[in-house]
Amino acid sequence: MRNLSAALLLAVLAAACALQPPTLPPVTQTGVQAGAGHPIRPPGERPDGAAPPGVVVEDGVTEDEAVASALWNNAQLAADLAGLGIARASLIEAGQFRNPTLQMLFPIGPKPFELTLAFPIEQFWQRPKRVKAAQAQWDQVAAGLVQNGLDTARAVRRAHVALLQAQDRLSAAREASGLRTQIAAMAEARFHAGDISQLESRAAAIDSESAADLTRRAEHDLSIARDRLRVTMGVPPGVALAASGSAVDRSAPAPVDLLREQAWGARSDLRAAELAVAAAGARAGWERSRLFTLGLLLSSKEVGTSGVRTGPGLSADIPIFQSNQGAVSRADAEVEQAALQYLALRQQIDLEVSESREALVQALDSLAAWHDRIVPAARDLAGRAKRSYEAGDVSYLTVLEQARQAVDAVLRDIDLQAAARTAAADLDRSVGARAARGQ
Repeated sequence: MRNLSAALLLAVLAAACALQPPTLPPVTQTGVQAGAGHPIRPPGERPDGAAPPGVVVEDGVTEDEAVASALWNNAQLAADLAGLGIARASLIEAGQFRNPTLQMLFPIGPKPFELTLAFPIEQFWQRPKRVKAAQAQWDQVAAGLVQNGLDTARAVRRAHVALLQAQDRLSAAREASGLRTQIAAMAEARFHAGDISQLESRAAAIDSESAADLTRRAEHDLSIARDRLRVTMGVPPGVALAASGSAVDRSAPAPVDLLREQAWGARSDLRAAELAVAAAGARAGWERSRLFTLGLLLSSKEVGTSGVRTGPGLSADIPIFQSNQGAVSRADAEVEQAALQYLALRQQIDLEVSESREALVQALDSLAAWHDRIVPAARDLAGRAKRSYEAGDVSYLTVLEQARQAVDAVLRDIDLQAAARTAAADLDRSVGARAARGQ
């Protein structure tokens, strides 16, 4: 019996040592890079504000450079990605065995020596289910964090659009201010020459001061937009950023049905919701495996003059009052909840794709009218009015009205370009990748 007990103990310990911890899945960058087009900083490296390879921010920041820098240096994204460490710790913990328990009673007085070694052997069939549940949780967290990267990409694209818009509005405001300063100077000269009244001259001066105030406000807006882009990109203070943009992509987005199909295949948060269902199911299986607990005992006891006797035994919970029904019921409810959340997210994605596509189509339609027809016509009329005023053919009020219409048209065109770029960023985010165009 003693030899049998020793052999059984050695077999248990050998089995425990032979089972390796679960293999940790690698943290890949493919999800974020596929959706945003740029990699994230390697895990374990903290953002330091340095530009990623191939990005130079001092010569003007393009949209792609802004996205690359944000994915590399954004502190909030780095904090979100650190959540993988928690899921990794849970996965490591799930693969570990519980330690055996040793109880020893010393031979004091009439009490004989007694030693009991208990090893919970139910973990041998519970461990695979526990590891499976932790693995599913890891996959869910990893897929969800891909969406965080895409959200960061959209945020920095919107910040880049805002800075580009602020730069263009400041340029237009300065142009308008210079034009109205010239008109005010001409009005003052004509007043001294007796061609116009003091009222008209004063109106021109007030309008020039108003244009100068508009320019100062545009300068403050530019400063705010520059700081917002800098922080979103993770660039340290002291770096003066300037947005560099190309012409707006005016190709129409693909039909909404095609974009929905693209989103359902590309959205990482939808994949995370799908994995949440699998993770809840794995947890339910693990909870069911915990209905019974069984322990292997090895007891040694001093028996009179016969010495120490050793023998094996078992310990088990007797499921009289409860058998883990609450945990099992909770796990089943979590499966049902995860399945319904998956369906709700599909509906939300459907709405996001439809709304963002419609916003982009609307912005492109308005941009085509203003950029191609209204702005050129307004500039032409303002130029004609100025020349007619110089020749004395029209009043100053006519010049002022045409100038205002031209400035308003230019500012509206700038805002519509920004709206089109923002809507494109929102559509890409709602799809989970670069949205298909022109199909």
